[in-house]
Amino acid sequence: MPTSSSPLFYVLFAIAVAGAIVITFVRARNAGRKIRADRERAQAATNQSLTEHHTPHWSQGAASFSERPEHWAMSIAAPYALCRGSNNDELRFRDADNERAVLAEAWGVTDRASMLIALYDLLTSGHRADFGEEIAMVTALTDTEAKEYEADLAENAKHSNEGAETLWRTRRVRANDREITTVDFLAWDLVRFAMLVRAGATTGYLSDAEAADFLLMIVPEIREHYGSWDALGRSFHVGRWFWNSQGGINEAETDEHDASRQEALLSSQSPWSFLEWDAELPASRMLFASALAADTNLAAQNPDVFPGSGWAKRLNDEIWRLRQAD
Repeated sequence: MPTSSSPLFYVLFAIAVAGAIVITFVRARNAGRKIRADRERAQAATNQSLTEHHTPHWSQGAASFSERPEHWAMSIAAPYALCRGSNNDELRFRDADNERAVLAEAWGVTDRASMLIALYDLLTSGHRADFGEEIAMVTALTDTEAKEYEADLAENAKHSNEGAETLWRTRRVRANDREITTVDFLAWDLVRFAMLVRAGATTGYLSDAEAADFLLMIVPEIREHYGSWDALGRSFHVGRWFWNSQGGINEAETDEHDASRQEALLSSQSPWSFLEWDAELPASRMLFASALAADTNLAAQNPDVFPGSGWAKRLNDEIWRLRQAD
């Protein structure tokens, strides 16, 4: 038997060490391959699940989809119809009970009047007002002011989810991540408006005729701001990302989901692929103003003194006219 001082001992020891290194390397390589294979299988399963989740559905098939003007208008809410597994050629979503629960929990909508007010708020302000002000404030900060502001937010974030989300948004604005400083958030608000309208028809808070007219009402503004379905979808995508206000794994998962949805919306099977962006559509009859005037206590002022603009003024003036006529 070789002793620890013999040359043979060192040779055998070196061989043993080299063998151990090789075994360790092979095991590490195999483990790495297994991890990569597991990740690839998990990613493939996720991709398959998202593809199935975002598969467009039809009640009668897409061939006859573009025959009616309301098809164009209700397709504004296609991102939500996809995620609900609802038929793209039907105004109503597929599950009235689920819609009723979501409206109550997320929007405080429990009846016709609260539905109309929720729609009014989205149309006249929505998140575009708050986010626009927030982005303007952050971009106006000097570097020193921004550091102090972020430090305060970071301290608040230790105890508040809202503080953490505000800090996340502030950092995204400072970096102009995804060119967020140029996003107007109109798509985010009006696509949600369209979703709420279709949910309102599904739950019976709105008639189908009202819902179709409410949707036609927002078409001119959408076309004025966006030149294609693709542009509308991309703006909605970025708006949702900013609203979600989450980083890390949650942000990655949301990005993956939204990228899959955008891909599905631009596919040859999407309702958007069957609709010409500039297709001729009838004008809205402004049934929304009529509903607000009849079924809510929304205040209206004499048009000569009303201080607002945009949709707020347009609706105020029409509600005032209708109530004066009564």
